[in-house]
Amino acid sequence: MQKIKFLVMDVDGTLTDGKIYMGQNGELFKAFDIKDGAGIFLILPQLNIIPVIITARESQIVANRCKELNIVELHQGVKDKLAMLNSILTRYNADLGSVAYAGDDLPDIPCMEAVSNAGGAVVCPSDAIPEIKVLAEYISGNKAGEGAIRDIINYLSRRTTNNIDEIIALVIDWINNEGYNTNTPLPDGCAYSIQEYFTKPENECVIESHRNHIDIQYMLEGSEEFKLYSEYCLTKESDYNSEKDVDYWQRGVTSSTSVLVKNSIIIVNNNQPHQGAIRYRNTSKVKKLVCKIDITI
Repeated sequence: MQKIKFLVMDVDGTLTDGKIYMGQNGELFKAFDIKDGAGIFLILPQLNIIPVIITARESQIVANRCKELNIVELHQGVKDKLAMLNSILTRYNADLGSVAYAGDDLPDIPCMEAVSNAGGAVVCPSDAIPEIKVLAEYISGNKAGEGAIRDIINYLSRRTTNNIDEIIALVIDWINNEGYNTNTPLPDGCAYSIQEYFTKPENECVIESHRNHIDIQYMLEGSEEFKLYSEYCLTKESDYNSEKDVDYWQRGVTSSTSVLVKNSIIIVNNNQPHQGAIRYRNTSKVKKLVCKIDITI
């Protein structure tokens, strides 16, 4: 795994909620999340990751925010984002594999494809368009402008310190090679189980998260609806169960909804509230492989 040295971000729809507030004399204001700012200002320097902003629009508001956060690499009014990104990397004698790129919409796709092909990290908020989510190795459970960048920074921290992406890749290879049928062992610190159940109405399905492991879930049979939530919008239902490594949550605002069918795979990061086994159209018998990556090792 190549070390991530740059976090490249779009602005509207990534650092902000994507809404543009205009008055008769031009742009009035943008809303930024304070937790995103703290992540950029306090955490990225600890990880030796340089924040970079590349945006097609021009805004003094963005310039002011970047000055507050000590973001030196601010590039506004950019028509060709990939050309600009390559130009920046040339100055640092770096390559696309050292980039984590956070975007949300069509103009970000050329950069995301190039970064992904080079072995870098492609990440996005929960409300990015589907074409972006298909490319992303990590989709935050938070919406743009509501802590998505902070969540992504936390993910990059885990990725950097624990080589989590390498372990995830090994587990996915194991799944693709049907290791569960041949009794081939998973990488150290990983376990798996095969679960069988019938889907249920949403109000009968629990919302849970895990502090010490990442889930990789692979559908062998059946179909279900699967939801991710932002913990900022939820209330705890009970105390943490350390034996089972599970927190249970009361219902709240959904960040994203997916329909899992045969051969679908979903990665659920630690501390990510999620809800599975939800009936989609009709009750279905599900057979699901669940692999657990222990992040405490």
